[in-house]
Amino acid sequence: MPQTHEVVPREILAKTTQLLVELCAISSASGDSEGLRAMAARVAAELSARGLSAEILPEDDGDGGSMPLLVARGPRVGEHPLVLVGHLDTVLDAVAPRLEGDRLWATGALDMKGGLAMLIGALDLLVHRGQQSPGDLMLVAVPDEEVSGFISERAVRRWSEGARVLLVIEPGEARGDAETLVAGRRGLTEWKLDVTGRASHSGLAYWYGRSALAAVADWAAQAQAMSESGPGATVNVARMVAGDSDFVNGLAMHHALLGTSRRRNVVSDRALAEGEARYLTPPDGVRIMAQLARLTERIAEEHEVTMALSHGISVPPVDPKGPGAPIAARVTRLAAERGWTLEVEEDRGGISFPNYIADPSKVPIVDGLAPVGDGMHTREEYLDLRSLERRIALLADLLAELADPA
Repeated sequence: MPQTHEVVPREILAKTTQLLVELCAISSASGDSEGLRAMAARVAAELSARGLSAEILPEDDGDGGSMPLLVARGPRVGEHPLVLVGHLDTVLDAVAPRLEGDRLWATGALDMKGGLAMLIGALDLLVHRGQQSPGDLMLVAVPDEEVSGFISERAVRRWSEGARVLLVIEPGEARGDAETLVAGRRGLTEWKLDVTGRASHSGLAYWYGRSALAAVADWAAQAQAMSESGPGATVNVARMVAGDSDFVNGLAMHHALLGTSRRRNVVSDRALAEGEARYLTPPDGVRIMAQLARLTERIAEEHEVTMALSHGISVPPVDPKGPGAPIAARVTRLAAERGWTLEVEEDRGGISFPNYIADPSKVPIVDGLAPVGDGMHTREEYLDLRSLERRIALLADLLAELADPA
């Protein structure tokens, strides 16, 4: 990837890299309250030294415990701040970081301590240039993004309310000579299908029975076949269970029947299926769930069984053509001006911070701002230090453009 000149002074890059190594040496796996507090304290100290007011708030984790939430504010944070959001936790416990050439091999280097170090490096770069960072800048760093997200969802909803921009410092992706930025994320709706048929002896009264298993299998095959490639909606049947009512209703007690000949001579009268639909726009979500409802009615009639489709949790999508699109275009322009290619991902499937906002259509969101690498959630995780340099400069450029009037 071409770079025509040094984009970050050597001393700032070296200082930022060393900070990242030290952050990665702090073991802050999800649920490790002591390690997460140490991580929060270190980042808070770095931000405080750069003029932000940082505090670590004890937050209820939903299980009767407390986890640290880091909130740092610039000097002029009001009702409509520029919010950056990230997380302190990692999936694995830390091991000793290892620098090899242009790569830092370390737990959380990519996901996403690199994003936190990038922010601190960008603040240093702005000072070096004699530029102002946004006075209304706010960082919210949560402790549980990699697990339940109980605090994450609540914090993002709270602190993004009224935000003029939400910047997510999760990593982008490497694509050959290019890197990515994330503009769109799929939403999802969980569903459950409950089927009741008619039990009968499979030898003596086979035709009297109405198989719930056959009905749910037919439904599942046709539901998954509704999935559309590209930006279209998808349906995933995650699990099914079927058999006689006693077996299904008491699965924990009767699972030992599997693999035996016992009660195979019964036409099944009970079945359950669970799964989710994912979609890129709200209308697609409404459409795919309506299709599943119509399929339910038709299969129930064809198989002469009773079927009930219910909805579980629903997470809104982030539309890549929504209010964040102009800012994403600005970011790609800034990258191009520095001689490197930044592509926009319009369809990232995983649920993350932007999906936690009550109504993503009302907040300009740009995701995937942090450095790239590979191997996240594994012992082969690494961060590309060349990308770290590019992303420090890019974030500094963006913050300078978004700086509020003095």
